[in-house]
Amino acid sequence: MSHLLLNSYEQTNHPQKNCSTRWTLGTDVRWCIVEFQLKVIILTTRYRKILKNSFLALVAISFVLAFAFQGTRGIWEPDEGFYISAARTMVETGDWLVPQLNLRPFIDKPPIVFWGSALGMEVFGFNEWAARLSHAVWYLLTILMVGLIGKTLWDPKTGFVAALIYSTSLIPLAAANIVTPDTPLTFWVTAAMFFFWKSMTSDQFGRFSPWKLALGISLGMGVLCKGPMILVFLPPMAFFVFRMHRVKQFLLRWDTLIGLLLFVAICVSWYVALHRVIPGAIAYLLDNQFLGRLVTERDNRNSGFIAPLFIYLPVLVFGTLPWSVAWYFPFFKNTPRVGGWRTLLRLPHDPKHLFLLVWIVLPLIVFAMTQPCRPLYILPLFAPLAIVSARCWLQWVPAWFESTLGSRKWLPVAIWVLVLLTAKGGMAYWPTDRDTRAFWEGIRENLPADKYELVVVNSDRHGLSFYSPGPVEWVTTNPEPYPFFFPQETLEEEVHEIPTSAFCHVFIVGGPDYEKVNTLIKSKAPSIRETEAPSGNRLLITEPFPRDEYIVRLAAMGDTRTGDSRQTQLGSALSQVDQTAPLDGVILLGDNISYYGDPALFEKSFARPYHSLIRDGVRFFAVLGNHDITGGFASFQLNHFLFNMDGHRYYTRIFGGNLVQVFFLDSNTIFGDRVQRRWLIRELSKSTAAWKVVAMHSPIYGVIRRRPTPNFNLRRLMEPILIEGGVRIFLAGHNHIYQRLKPRSGIHYFTAGSGGKLDRGQLMPDDPDLVAGEDQTNVALILEFRENECLFRAIDMLEQSVDSGTIPRE
Repeated sequence: MSHLLLNSYEQTNHPQKNCSTRWTLGTDVRWCIVEFQLKVIILTTRYRKILKNSFLALVAISFVLAFAFQGTRGIWEPDEGFYISAARTMVETGDWLVPQLNLRPFIDKPPIVFWGSALGMEVFGFNEWAARLSHAVWYLLTILMVGLIGKTLWDPKTGFVAALIYSTSLIPLAAANIVTPDTPLTFWVTAAMFFFWKSMTSDQFGRFSPWKLALGISLGMGVLCKGPMILVFLPPMAFFVFRMHRVKQFLLRWDTLIGLLLFVAICVSWYVALHRVIPGAIAYLLDNQFLGRLVTERDNRNSGFIAPLFIYLPVLVFGTLPWSVAWYFPFFKNTPRVGGWRTLLRLPHDPKHLFLLVWIVLPLIVFAMTQPCRPLYILPLFAPLAIVSARCWLQWVPAWFESTLGSRKWLPVAIWVLVLLTAKGGMAYWPTDRDTRAFWEGIRENLPADKYELVVVNSDRHGLSFYSPGPVEWVTTNPEPYPFFFPQETLEEEVHEIPTSAFCHVFIVGGPDYEKVNTLIKSKAPSIRETEAPSGNRLLITEPFPRDEYIVRLAAMGDTRTGDSRQTQLGSALSQVDQTAPLDGVILLGDNISYYGDPALFEKSFARPYHSLIRDGVRFFAVLGNHDITGGFASFQLNHFLFNMDGHRYYTRIFGGNLVQVFFLDSNTIFGDRVQRRWLIRELSKSTAAWKVVAMHSPIYGVIRRRPTPNFNLRRLMEPILIEGGVRIFLAGHNHIYQRLKPRSGIHYFTAGSGGKLDRGQLMPDDPDLVAGEDQTNVALILEFRENECLFRAIDMLEQSVDSGTIPRE
């Protein structure tokens, strides 16, 4: 992965060429996978010995249906565009905690759906087959679980037929080929119901039951699939417990308590970790993804009282074809007459029938009462429906299931499997506006050769983040847009960035928005190039404005050695800053890649968190921190081309002609290194830059709780040199918080040591030198130098300012 990132950095001047290379590689991988899948299908049909063994035949059918043509279709909008693009960003940045869409937090769903796709792409590369691989696995595991439930409730034949029905049902197969949280949720719901039944009917009921522990784990994993959606399947369990008169025996036990604790520990783990990184995330999820969806019409797609009838009923009937034809035949051999509600509540007397009945009916009622209604919401109901269908078929034509799958009686099933495979493979050639790969193929030849940013206006094209080698923005003209956690950018805000951005802007505009967007762009851009795009869209391409040579923008942050989610989020925020107003460089204030400076952690702690900055050609300039030299690996950073140290422990760089000169020092040796001090004095005296900036790891002003005593020796050594040399800004790290200190002798002191490592609660408000500080979130300092002033802004991971101001040139 690291060599891909570095190649991306080296090819930033040729993004279109880089894009073409990646796409060709992805195409080759995809066709190799297709060839392998076809060989599996041919071998399966050739060796009839496999078909004569019903179990092996079922395994073969399930594997072929799961993996064949899983990647031939492009990413479909809107759902796959969200999930696969965010999963790709996980792989590129190494941040598996906070999903990101277009380099901004996308926390609308828990992480399992992202983890599955990201894991496939981590192993098999960036292609659609790898992105959907996990869903094929969840689908196979659900088939196995359905078979286990059928076998446990009745007999092995019921389990076999139920597994066969689920594997060849239309909706479960289709859902396994579309990346949404519903397929993994279906597995964990099915597993939870299986473990619940085992815990209720075990021969050792009343003793310590490991089935309850497995039940708690399954429910917790279900929460990590789709949040509180798993709670919809608790009423069937509660009803069954009450109906079987086992409330006390089931609930008031130690194993139940342990199972509950396991459930809570698993389901809150990600949310707690997320809250520590992204404050306010929990409140957003509760409001927008739980209460906002269940009891309001905020997401009003398919809402209303009549919608469930038109959405869920066809899905249940036609989604189980061809097996649902057996529903018209008796299910219960001895079904008592229904004589009122009391009798209905006693139906059926067999606990097995009651278990399946409440599993289907109660969640269906809840789904019908909540907003919105979507077809895949009821995917978990297809597991019990497969078992019901199996019992119907075994009662209707029991002799048919006495034969093996290799007999002629099973020819209709073989034909149906072939139909399913043909339909699955043929979806890649079905013309639809939802296919973002086809859309990308239709526009990529018209994209600029220079760096560009795709701007999608009022359209679901999130999958472009998967295909495009450059940044993608999704903007809206809606005055009340969907309330994402990170507010969606407006068209006006994006157009306002054109004069300051170094990127070509490529606006993808549909018919209704064309006139408005075109008029707005012309007010900011001197020239626009137009081309056609698929699906009635047009591309409006603007050229970047010439760089203002009298403005220099530098970012500064230290102690970036964690490689964790906070560091990644801050790197993404800097990438957004660079896209709006290009950065001339990022100053790394020491302790850059690991606790011991170990190069083995370079990819984790540097290449991945700053993937987007490296991709866009942003330069880094590093100084050595105390941890960078601890392990004896300092030479790695001194000579790595991304750190721009050119083998020197101290060096200087000039930006913007002669507007800004930065002096990078090694604070580890400066006490005993007279040569370094003499070099600094000489270079400062020679400099004619308007702004002189010194950057090193150790601060000379500012204290924290675990370092309450200032470094007086370093202060006495350095301050006279800084004053005599006309330094205006001093930057340091080491303290893992942000501090702006009181100016002394015309020198403004900043500590920006929370680029990755963060020590919460270390800020000392009573420090007389402290002017402003932040110790609750990670911070990067942005410095914008002009001829007569320097504008500074300290931003957090959500691009919000925690401190800002102006330094006049004196």
